[in-house]
Amino acid sequence: MSKIAIIWDVDGVIVDSPHEEAWRATARKDPWNVEVTTDFYLKYVASRPRYEGGNNILSLLGVYDKLGAKTEEERRKILEKFCTQKNNMIVELIDKGEFKLFKDAIAVVLKARKMNIPQAAASASKNANRMLKKIDKERVLREMREEINDLANILEGKTLYDIFDVNACGLDLGNKKNIQKYAADKLQENFGDIDIFVVVEDAPSGIKAAKELGFYAVGIHRIGSREELIEAGADIVLDDLRKFPLEKPPF
Repeated sequence: MSKIAIIWDVDGVIVDSPHEEAWRATARKDPWNVEVTTDFYLKYVASRPRYEGGNNILSLLGVYDKLGAKTEEERRKILEKFCTQKNNMIVELIDKGEFKLFKDAIAVVLKARKMNIPQAAASASKNANRMLKKIDKERVLREMREEINDLANILEGKTLYDIFDVNACGLDLGNKKNIQKYAADKLQENFGDIDIFVVVEDAPSGIKAAKELGFYAVGIHRIGSREELIEAGADIVLDDLRKFPLEKPPF
């Protein structure tokens, strides 16, 4: 049997953060006054670093032009203000624990940990770790008691942040390598002889990145178009991650 390791996106896969809503609510305010639809968010903001996603909103929806930004410096200042407003909003929501757990992902993360499968958290979001550190045994039992059984004991004295062998969330890697490649390299360094990297993603851009690296891509269909995950190259698209056979993976 091939030795596998799993690389998890966080926002949209393990948790449903207020990330999309924070972007949308901020964009609706003065002086931005634009609407960020779910389709736009998935195509141009999801799974992208904060400033890249913010810049896509401001440029593609015409905010820079509307505000008369003619120079790169003017655009930079506008982008900084916009992203700061959005981040202040989402941090407040996360600190209050106002985000949803995707139960199927939590169950698989803990099951993989019990099976000693190496795992990495790899998200462009700089708030991913803030959320992972808010998920402890108490919260998992409160929301998943009937289905989690003894797996919750893995979190005794820990948070979900501690479960991952490698953390590559919110890193600024520049253009040298993407976060998935960084996570894979670290897993290989720590465990060696990994034959197959399985990437779990909800966004087409994340699926494409995984396939460009030659990884096995699991698309989790949460919202948006299932077909876009398939077109991006997903090896399998699931509505529930618990259907992925860890004991006998399909490769």
